[in-house]
Amino acid sequence: MKNAARWIVCLALGAGCVEQPAQNRGGVSSQELESVRRRVARRTAPTPQHPLNISFGGNKVQLIGYDINVTELRPGQSVTVTWWWKCNTAPGDGWRLFTHLDDANRPRTNQDNVGEVRRAYQPERWRAGEFISDTQTFDLPADWDSPVVRFHLGIWKDADRMTPTPPEATDGDRRARALELRTGVQIQVAEMTAPRAEGTITADGRLDEPAWQNAARTGALVSTMSGDPAAGTDAHALARLLWDDQNLYVAFEVQDENLVDPSTQRDDHLWEHDAVEVMLDPDGDGQNYYEFQVSPRNTRFDTRYDRARQPSTPTPGHIDFNPETRSGVVLGAPGTIGNPDDNDAGYTVEFVIPWASVSTGLAHNPPQAGDAVRLNLFVMDEAKQGGHRFAAWSAPRTGDFHALERFGRVTLVAALPTAAPAAAPTAAAPVVPPGVVIAPGSPEGSVQLPPLQQRRLPVAIDPTAIQNAARVVRGTNLAAPAAAPH
Repeated sequence: MKNAARWIVCLALGAGCVEQPAQNRGGVSSQELESVRRRVARRTAPTPQHPLNISFGGNKVQLIGYDINVTELRPGQSVTVTWWWKCNTAPGDGWRLFTHLDDANRPRTNQDNVGEVRRAYQPERWRAGEFISDTQTFDLPADWDSPVVRFHLGIWKDADRMTPTPPEATDGDRRARALELRTGVQIQVAEMTAPRAEGTITADGRLDEPAWQNAARTGALVSTMSGDPAAGTDAHALARLLWDDQNLYVAFEVQDENLVDPSTQRDDHLWEHDAVEVMLDPDGDGQNYYEFQVSPRNTRFDTRYDRARQPSTPTPGHIDFNPETRSGVVLGAPGTIGNPDDNDAGYTVEFVIPWASVSTGLAHNPPQAGDAVRLNLFVMDEAKQGGHRFAAWSAPRTGDFHALERFGRVTLVAALPTAAPAAAPTAAAPVVPPGVVIAPGSPEGSVQLPPLQQRRLPVAIDPTAIQNAARVVRGTNLAAPAAAPH
């Protein structure tokens, strides 16, 4: 999910996860220390408004609860939280507290040094048997653009953190998930209705089954950062969706003049070159979501995450997740992978995802008409002139495709209304001249078809399609990095 350029953006996003240097460390007088200790430390157990039972460092320290003065925290508003700690064993020199504020997907800001405990009475000074009231007051940033704010707490020293337990109360990065508040922020995402597929669909990349002519269509995918119509610096593609009791069917039609795909086996890093991607969080809860990619050679990548980007090491997610997906790819003619001296026409992907492989979070299994699922669709393109280009169905508006709260919403229906206008012209099934087929699931070979513009597949971007796409995916304007890493 990242190349060298993407790492720069991810490191910038992750800066909120780095503990901040202590203020006035070692500069507290003994008189001030004793004054603060008398105010914040006690020997009798408190009764927090919201009890917790999270232990750190093998139960050296416990977070036993918190008091708070709000039930919802809106952007720009102030909050006061008192964290109640219990010291069972003196932690020793150098140990300090951190507080991270995250949105639904990523770290956003630190409040490590807020409050007099953080200034003058850090865990390195705590005594066994003490209960410590750690009060913090701060504002939620005015540009907060997520429906939630999550408070992660922990204890750190140099490059180390105390491990919190139990595991279900942590984020997998030795941070305790102590509190979550709603912010009232409403996020606008792309939406569509997808009809039930009629008849058999063969994953060969041709899209010649009658069902595809009646499929839901996204229109042209848009800029990942702004949600605006794809420009020259973006990738260009559109997608179609269908479903039945067994599978979710996704087709991509990609316009790409330079096919780059050195992949040779499943779970190669397809996102580093050319690929299409489906990310699926069935119930939209930000947990237990799935990622699928297909490259022009018909190589597949798939993984599963417990929550946003977790686990992240040593591989992205649960890389041993290898469901029985099926895919087929057809290259437009001319179409030669790995030859920068010619101009390619793009490629078409036909992808089948069994519901049985993504059952966690489904309202029903098999799904029923009226059910909704949350997902997003992306295309990644290594440009001929260098660098990477991207496009999305529902713009993440940040430098991270794992913006789960911005996944689009797909409602499964029995059939689309007959009076609904198509988002793109219906194309006749192309005549396939002799060629070597990329067999479903096989990375070798290609089908050479006439150029995309001669096949009249709806890939060329016209102003009407651009306007329609822009209307569908408009959302909150955000300040964001200039790249869109996977």
